[in-house]
Amino acid sequence: MEERVALAMITALSAARKATHLYPSAHPKYREAVDELALAVRSCVAEGPFTLNVHLGRLYQDSRVLSSDVSGAHAVAEALEAHRVESVTFGVDASEHDAITLVEVLAMRPSATLDVGEELERKGASAITIAAFVDEDAAEAEERDRLREQDRALYKRLLGVLRTLTARIQETGDPNVGEAGMVVEGILARLMDDSAAVLGLATMNGQSESSLFHSINTMIYSLVLGHELGIPEEGLTSLGVAALLHDIGKVAFDMTDPTQADEARYLHPKIGADILSRLPEQDRTPMLVAYEHHMAADGSGYPERDEGYVTHPFSRMVAIADRYDRLTTTQPEGSGMTPDKAVIQLLRDTSTLLDQTLTRLFVKALGVFPVGCVVRLTDHSVGVVCARGTDPLHPRVRLMFDTDGTKLEPERELDTAEASIGIVEIVNPENLAVTVSDHL
Repeated sequence: MEERVALAMITALSAARKATHLYPSAHPKYREAVDELALAVRSCVAEGPFTLNVHLGRLYQDSRVLSSDVSGAHAVAEALEAHRVESVTFGVDASEHDAITLVEVLAMRPSATLDVGEELERKGASAITIAAFVDEDAAEAEERDRLREQDRALYKRLLGVLRTLTARIQETGDPNVGEAGMVVEGILARLMDDSAAVLGLATMNGQSESSLFHSINTMIYSLVLGHELGIPEEGLTSLGVAALLHDIGKVAFDMTDPTQADEARYLHPKIGADILSRLPEQDRTPMLVAYEHHMAADGSGYPERDEGYVTHPFSRMVAIADRYDRLTTTQPEGSGMTPDKAVIQLLRDTSTLLDQTLTRLFVKALGVFPVGCVVRLTDHSVGVVCARGTDPLHPRVRLMFDTDGTKLEPERELDTAEASIGIVEIVNPENLAVTVSDHL
C-alpha cells in the first residue's frame, strides 16, 4: 500500500473527530467529513486489512513509520495513546458505520473503565479490531500484589499453626511440630525465590499476639542469616523450626501477669528445652536452641553453664535474630528502633551478647538500609525500602509520598540507583502515622 493512502486515512480520521465535536450529524460539514472518512477506509482495505499502530507518539502503518507532518497525525496519535490503544485494524468489510463509531468512541473521555474494543463491539463496529497497550508497570504491580497476598496468607497460616501448637502444649504437653515444619519449608522456598519479600513479612506485628509474631519474625531473620551463611536446605529447615520454637517455654506462664512474665524471662529456656525434649524426631536442635538462645557470647546470660561451654551455632544465630526483632518492635515489647539504628546496636552488642562473625554476616545480609526502613529521598519524596539494590547505598524504594508530600495512590517502586536519587535521612514511621508492613 502506498504511504499516501495511509496518510489520507490519518487526515480523514482527524477531520472526522473534529467534525463530531463541532457540528451536528445533519450539518453539511459533518457529512463531508464522514464521506471523506468512508472513502479513506475503502482505499485502505482495498488490498486487505489495514493496521494503524502508535508508539511513543509516532504512527505506523504495520511496521512502516508514517510522516508526522501530515495534517492530524499528532491528534490521532494522541487520541489513540490517551485511550491506551496500541493498534487499530480495519477489516476488508469495514463500513462507514464502523469508521464513524471508532471516531465517536475515541471522542469519549479516557478512563480506566473505558475499553475501546468492548465499546466498539457494543456499538456494532464488528470490522474493527483493537489491540490495547500492555501496561508492563501495571502488570508487574498486579503480579507483585498477588504474590504479596500469597505470602501474607502463608504467614497467617503459620500464625494459626503456632497458635494451635501453643494451645496443644498447654493442654496436653504434646509438642507435635510436623505441620509447623511444612509451613517453615514454604517460607524457606519463598526466601530462596525473593528474600526481600520475606523480609517484608517480618515487619508484621500484632499487639494481641505479639509473642507469636515475634517467634515467626525471629524465624525469618534466622533463615536470612542461615541463607547468607550458605547452610544447605535441610539445615535451614531445622534452623527455621528451632527459631520458631525458641520461646515455646513461655507457654507455661501467664504473660499478662507481671509476676509470671518476670519469672518466664529466666525460666522459659529450661522449660522450653524440657517440652521440646519430648519430640519424637532425632533432631535435637530445637531443644538446644530453646535452652541456649539467651546464653551470651561473653559467658553471661542464662541459664548458667560451666566455663568453656560452647553453644550450638544455631543458638547463636537465633540470638541475633531474636535481638534484632526486639530492637525493631515497638514498645513496650521492644525498643522501637528504626532498622538502621537496630543494625548499629547489633554491632555494639558483639562486644558482650552476640557472636561477632555471625552478627556481621547478618548485617551484611540486611544491607546498609534494611528492608522496612522509611526514607526521605533527595527529591523530598518518602518511601520504604523494599529490596536491596546492586549498590548498597541505593536500594529499591516503594514510594508512599510524592515530592510535594501528597500520598501516592497507587504506590510505585523506584530503583534509586537508576534514578540517580539518594537517601537524605531515615524517618521514624510513627512520625508519619505509617504502618510499614502495610506497604511491603
